[in-house]
Amino acid sequence: MKKVVVAGGSRIPFVRAGSNYNDQSNQEMMTAAAKAVVDKFSLNGKTLGDMAMGGVMNHSSDWNLAREVALGCGVAVDTPAFGIQRACGTSLEAAIAIANKISLGQIDSGIAGGYDSMSDVPIAFSKRFSKILVAFGRAKTMG
Repeated sequence: MKKVVVAGGSRIPFVRAGSNYNDQSNQEMMTAAAKAVVDKFSLNGKTLGDMAMGGVMNHSSDWNLAREVALGCGVAVDTPAFGIQRACGTSLEAAIAIANKISLGQIDSGIAGGYDSMSDVPIAFSKRFSKILVAFGRAKTMG
């Protein structure tokens, strides 16, 4: 098995929920943290073995969050990425997944990350209210 080294990391600062990051999506925050790692280690345009990213509470629109982060942080577009989710331990689980792939010789390098944000939480509605909203989308007029 290959030796695994965690070379460094980056994070966005802790702030009160619903404040500084209120207008930022989970994807934007995760991309900012990943881009800081890419910049710090001169990985712009480089193909990595893999990226593992995820969060505690994902929006349905974040179904491919890891890939979107990979495309937005500056690594080569052929760098693969996969999503992962584990309550209160997503970033650790992502780091373990990347470390395991390196240890087994499947990849040489990767980036792992996770988020737990209360500023961009997915709000779900009851099935009944969701059907009402969908019906409004099919309405010819509102009056």
